[in-house]
Amino acid sequence: MVAICPDNASDRLAALRVEFHTTNKDDVPPDLLAKVLPEGEQQERAVATMDLPELGAEFEGVGAWHLNEQDEAHFLRSGSGEVQFIDDAGIISVRVTAGDVMIVRCAEHRFRALTPCTWVLHYSGPDGADLASTPTRRPDSPWD
Repeated sequence: MVAICPDNASDRLAALRVEFHTTNKDDVPPDLLAKVLPEGEQQERAVATMDLPELGAEFEGVGAWHLNEQDEAHFLRSGSGEVQFIDDAGIISVRVTAGDVMIVRCAEHRFRALTPCTWVLHYSGPDGADLASTPTRRPDSPWD
C-alpha cells in the first residue's frame, strides 16, 4: 500500500502530474494505461528486477535524481521500495509495495529498493524505444 510523506504531498504530487494507485491485478489496470499512454503504446516494455543497492551505490542508476522523457505507468509486482520526487517545497517520499501502480509524467525522481523487487514497465514511445533517462545532476541527499 502506498504511503506518502509529508501530509500535504498528495496535492504536490498532483501538481507534478504523478499518481499512485493500488490494484489487486497482476499489472497496471487497462483503464489506467489508457489514461496515461496512447493506444498502441500501452504494451509491457520490460520487467525489471532490482536488489537493494549496495552500501555506497544508493545514488547510482535510478537512485540518482533523473527525468525520463516518456510518460510512465509501472506496476510493482513484488517487493517494496521508496521513490522520491522533488518540487520547490522539497522532497516527497513515497513507499511502495507489491500491487502499487506508479504513474509519472516527466517528473524528477529517484528510486531505491527496500527489498528485492520486480517492476513491470510501461511507457510511451514507439515499439523498441528505450526508457530515456537523463540525470539532473541534482546533488545527492540522504534517503529517509
